[in-house]
Amino acid sequence: MRKEEKIDEIVHFVTSNPDSTASRAILRRYYLNNNLYETSKELAIHLKQVLEEKEADEIDFCFYLVK
Repeated sequence: MRKEEKIDEIVHFVTSNPDSTASRAILRRYYLNNNLYETSKELAIHLKQVLEEKEADEIDFCFYLVK
């Protein structure tokens, strides 16, 4: 699976399940707080930007958490 596809899966999971343990771990890892965003779309945009800057091993770790 390509990096972009993994990022999309991660973002979808986190925005769909913001209170799950995996989502909280990912948001905490990158110092994001879902309460700071008015909509899940804003959170998705910011999280995607953060993840696109990360190395493949970081993406793989987050993908592992959500799958």
